[in-house]
Amino acid sequence: QKSRLQVDSSDREDKTYGAVEMEDSPAKPVSSPDKMISFGDDDGGKLEEEHTFEMESEEETELDGEESTPPLLSVLYALVNCSIVLPVMFSFGSIIYHDDFFRPYLAVMMKLTVVSGAVHQIVFSTLSSLPFAVGQVQDAGLIFLSAMATDLVQRLKSIGADDEAILATLTIGLSAYTAVMGAALVLVGKFELASYCQLLPTSVVGGYLAYIGFYCGQAGLALMALKDVGGIAQWYKFFDWEALKLLAPGVVGGCAIYYSLRKTRGHMAVLPGSIILLMVIFYVVLWITGTSVEEATEYGWINKAQETPSWIHTWDFLKPSKVVWSVLPSQIVTQLAMIGVVSLSSSLDIAAIEIEMKRPLDYNHELKTVGISNIVSGLTGGYTGSYIFSQTIFSLRSGIKSRLMGYLLSFFMLVTIVLPINILAYIPNFFFGSLLMLICVDLMFEWLIEVGEKVTPAEHVVVLSTFVLLQLLGVEFGILAGVGVYIVMKKMGYNVGKEEEIEDEGKVEDSKKNGIKVGEEFSC
Repeated sequence: QKSRLQVDSSDREDKTYGAVEMEDSPAKPVSSPDKMISFGDDDGGKLEEEHTFEMESEEETELDGEESTPPLLSVLYALVNCSIVLPVMFSFGSIIYHDDFFRPYLAVMMKLTVVSGAVHQIVFSTLSSLPFAVGQVQDAGLIFLSAMATDLVQRLKSIGADDEAILATLTIGLSAYTAVMGAALVLVGKFELASYCQLLPTSVVGGYLAYIGFYCGQAGLALMALKDVGGIAQWYKFFDWEALKLLAPGVVGGCAIYYSLRKTRGHMAVLPGSIILLMVIFYVVLWITGTSVEEATEYGWINKAQETPSWIHTWDFLKPSKVVWSVLPSQIVTQLAMIGVVSLSSSLDIAAIEIEMKRPLDYNHELKTVGISNIVSGLTGGYTGSYIFSQTIFSLRSGIKSRLMGYLLSFFMLVTIVLPINILAYIPNFFFGSLLMLICVDLMFEWLIEVGEKVTPAEHVVVLSTFVLLQLLGVEFGILAGVGVYIVMKKMGYNVGKEEEIEDEGKVEDSKKNGIKVGEEFSC
């Protein structure tokens, strides 16, 4: 059997929420005990570009045979992907707008996130070289947008801005930051600078991914407990009886889903099945106890929100005349950091797909696709996004060769927006909280604990140091400080990822002979 490489799924947070590892797949995850992968190199973690792939037969690798995918199969996998992606999009909306100020408006904000995901999918299905591509709002830029939103709310409140001005400034401001980032990515692709986006040491990115996990977990706890929590120093708010009662189901549910995914190797039915089970349990308990939905809302199990307007009013908060433009330049540093991290993150997504396909992809073209998608998303009131490599690989392995699947996925997502009822008024907070806890446990366990078995002690120290520095200094300065730790340890002579090779069942030479040329290292 041919040796094959698959990027370690711990690279990106989205691998667990719907990524599937087919039992019959010849690919093995890098995280298995017999494989190691290096984080960095002497050039600061730049991805090794000179790797070659043994090309499969033309019948297996040809991507333009869209007629070979039956329409019913496209419908089926669009529904499967939608069942996985949609709840995560709602959860991501609660992360961006986690500040207490947004709680009454959360239903509309979550709708904007879903619309943004649908827009991203339409662009990826149209422009990507991969007909099976799945692109959505993604976590890499999410934390930056959340930090921007929280900071802007504080600044606007300090100058006495009213709610209408705050909502206009935030919705238009975050959309503008997204569009600017998209334009930057287009320029990176146009001038063929993709390789320079990969210079950020990936051990630093590992610390950032662990921080994403922590941030998602904290946002989930705050959402469930109905508390405004901005950091560890405020975690004491979770330790009162009412808060513990509200967040316990979500914590248990998230950990249970994570355990189930681990035991079943990420089977595609686990996450949708678990989501349905959570809803069934909630309503069975309401029925047994004789509690109405209105009473559950009063008790805090369901978020109290203003009545959701018709879908045509989803963009009503975006009022240019109400924007306080003077506060938007205050986020320039965070904007630059977001461009750098999202560029690297997108490159890693492309690398994951490329290795799974065993054929080279044009990084610059794919980055331009990501950039255009973010421009369109920003212009339509949306947020940052990129390839969701786990769902893309799932669609590839499922034999999807038609762009129809992606268009149908967008359609099904938009259907939830135009429904005449507010579905969020019937979904308990712990439903979203459990998904955020799943992301939290997955990323933190993978990047703070399991990663220690795959990298050198020095690399592990960089990961842990970056995670702590992000807690202390915030996102943009924490990443810079993490790079500083990496440079210092490298100058002191510690092995932060030099001359590591990927072991494929103990025989690197066998990998080379089977069509995979591995350089001195391959950073993922």
